[in-house]
Amino acid sequence: MNRNRPTGRQKRTVSGGGNARRRGSGLGTGPVGSGGRPTGSGPSFGGSPSPQRSSGGSSGGGCLWLLMGFLLGRGTSSGSGSTKGRGCLSRIIVLVLIILAVMLFLQFCSGGDNPLPPANGGSSSGSNEYTELFSGFSGSTAAAPSSALAYRAHEPDYTVSPLAREKKTQFAGTGEEIFTIMVYMCGSDLESRSGLASNDLQEMTRANLGDNINLIVETGGAKQWKNSIVSSQGNQRYQVVNGGLRALDRNMGRKSMVEPATLADFVRFCKAEFPADRYTLIFWDHGGGSISGFGLDEHYPRDSMTLDEIDHALRLAACDFDFIGFDACLMASLETALVAEKYADYLIASEAVEPGVGWYYTSWLTELADNTGVSTVEIGKNIIDSYVSKVQQEALSTPATLSLVDLAELAGTLPDAFTRFSEGTSELIATDNYNRVADARSRSKDFSTQQKINQIDLIHFADNLGTAEAQELAKVLRSSIKYNRNSTNVTHANGISIYFPYTTLAHVSTAINTYEKIGMDESYSDCIRNFASMSAGGAVAAGGSSNPLGNLTGDSSGSLFGSLFGVDMGSASSSGSSSSLVTDLIGAFLGSTNKQIVTRDPDNSWINEELLENNVEYFAEYSGGLYNLQLSKNKAGQRVLALSEDQWELVRMLELNVFVDDGEGYIDLGLDNVFDWDDDGNLIMEYDESWLSLNGQIVSYYFISQESIDDEVIITGYVPASLNGQRVNIILRFD
Repeated sequence: MNRNRPTGRQKRTVSGGGNARRRGSGLGTGPVGSGGRPTGSGPSFGGSPSPQRSSGGSSGGGCLWLLMGFLLGRGTSSGSGSTKGRGCLSRIIVLVLIILAVMLFLQFCSGGDNPLPPANGGSSSGSNEYTELFSGFSGSTAAAPSSALAYRAHEPDYTVSPLAREKKTQFAGTGEEIFTIMVYMCGSDLESRSGLASNDLQEMTRANLGDNINLIVETGGAKQWKNSIVSSQGNQRYQVVNGGLRALDRNMGRKSMVEPATLADFVRFCKAEFPADRYTLIFWDHGGGSISGFGLDEHYPRDSMTLDEIDHALRLAACDFDFIGFDACLMASLETALVAEKYADYLIASEAVEPGVGWYYTSWLTELADNTGVSTVEIGKNIIDSYVSKVQQEALSTPATLSLVDLAELAGTLPDAFTRFSEGTSELIATDNYNRVADARSRSKDFSTQQKINQIDLIHFADNLGTAEAQELAKVLRSSIKYNRNSTNVTHANGISIYFPYTTLAHVSTAINTYEKIGMDESYSDCIRNFASMSAGGAVAAGGSSNPLGNLTGDSSGSLFGSLFGVDMGSASSSGSSSSLVTDLIGAFLGSTNKQIVTRDPDNSWINEELLENNVEYFAEYSGGLYNLQLSKNKAGQRVLALSEDQWELVRMLELNVFVDDGEGYIDLGLDNVFDWDDDGNLIMEYDESWLSLNGQIVSYYFISQESIDDEVIITGYVPASLNGQRVNIILRFD
């Protein structure tokens, strides 16, 4: 028999027992966890052992989750590793969540937007996506890496395609070039909580800069600076000289560091006051990827500098850069590269979250000072190697990725290949091959599973899709990435990412609007529009099937979407085929003014109505078999879920969600990818009343990622905790 089944964490049950007790009240602090996949919320730096430079927009909603099991029973305990034994619990509720690669189910199943509150312990209600969605970890289910080369220092690629445009910065390479480096340092809570900006300023002062480097820093964006020089009262400008900071302007007044005008003014100042043969611009702060862009200014917390605003600022600044760098999370995207290419020859950025240590400035600045005529590829290699080494020394468990992209080559080689890829993928989606695209997407490296901004490695996605157009795109991208390194706990970080909606549709309109402003190929906007439309249609069709909870518990209340959209499911199902029922649901959805209940996107003008209407039979085929399920008993008398091999092909992941009733309410014990199979390959639906514990204490635990590196499977999750009154995440890794 083909055992094409998801794999999970192997549970080690110890003897003894323990209780799950609440510690005080969670009221007013935001949810510790929800019935859905963790999205991350408040900043995990400060009190967290490993601060991160990430942000991202998310509206929550684990829209790929199918609620398959609902077990209600009386338990007597909740224990240390095992809940067997004496305890105070009277009731245990168990939810089994099946994550599909094909259809979207009710997003309500994920229950709430963000399982973690802001780090200050305040309620997350009323917050905005920029302040509440900084998180500490990301990952996905991925196979072995395509190349081990990225795990160690290696020779960069010095070759350049003959199709590359001419470089904007031309220099002789004598070693005597004047190099002006502009660091746009928005301190944010990275500085006010953890002093990370001050640490990097100190690294800069320790570098031997020589006479040919002008290192200029603009500071701002933090409510407090952890040094005696920089003030939080307003923006300031400094030059790093002679092992210290020389003030250029201490009284600029307070300006938003996420306003394009502030950035443009800084660049113009540096270019005018420190003319040079080579210029570079480094963005320092949080990064939110393609959706929310760069920066969190604590004085102006409800904003960030989106990619189109960065584009506007650099256009105003009128400066050509040797390279643009982001000492920030999640900014090594194709969207970022598209913006940066207009103004620079190279991009240095990270696909993943960056740990708080960030770039190691002392090393690469000193090497650059020795020879300011060195190639940009060599500079990029030094930055990347020193960064990865620093992370491995100081934040060993944290993923590290950094890549150098030749934007001049990308400009000459990408457009045609990217258009063909986008059009070909759209054609697959529109011709009954949505499954193929969804499967490739589900298996692709996702750098934002907690933030849910749906940023994936583009090369890995293209490799997984495997079409001729995808293979051509991957080849072009690999050639443009001149150097890329990862820590050994990261797989499939090939150097450039892209937004592709999957775990939530909440940002589709934002992405499409941004794409229009920055000049993204319209064929790619059409591609994600079509994929998201099919995903929404799948959610509606799946919601039209009878309630899976009802199937498992005998409740015949029917469809939630049928009630929401005014479709009488009883009469509809008795009067015709499943395709007729799906037709009614799709029609009601398209005619509804409340599409947001499915997409979580307030603007649903992107929905391709014609595509949905033309795929009713497709929706009916895939929603009918998987959503009307019954439990059965196997030969051992265990309750099991039996699916066909074709149905198991659609299942990407299984997760167990447990709630315990202590008489005053339910305690959410989280989500764990533990499950077992019987000899016939059926999913065992019995619960043994055991749960994860730390030092004998039952804890809430949330699965984050599962990755295979060589022959080793590494599973990562987190335990919400309180450290000195600060909400933190304890990161757990199982190997």
